[in-house]
Amino acid sequence: MSTIYNSHSIMVPLPSAPAVFGLSRSALYRLVATGQVRMVKVASRTLVDATSVREYLASLPTVCVRNDPRRQNCASKNVVA
Repeated sequence: MSTIYNSHSIMVPLPSAPAVFGLSRSALYRLVATGQVRMVKVASRTLVDATSVREYLASLPTVCVRNDPRRQNCASKNVVA
C-alpha cells in the first residue's frame, strides 16, 4: 500500500515534497536556511512542514497577466505576458 501525500498533509517526507509543492529539493533547503520553511528530523527521515510551505507560498506576490482588466492593482514588475 502506497501513501499519498498532498498539500493538505501536515508533514510531507522530503523525497515527496517537490512533487507535492512544485518546489525543487534545493529550493526547499534554501527556504529552510532562510527560516521561511520548516523541516524536522524523525529518526532518519526528513519531513517538510506543509503549513510552513503553504504560508510561504501565500506570502508571495500575485502575478498579473497582461491585458487583464483586473490588473490595475498589480505592480508592473509582477506582470507576465
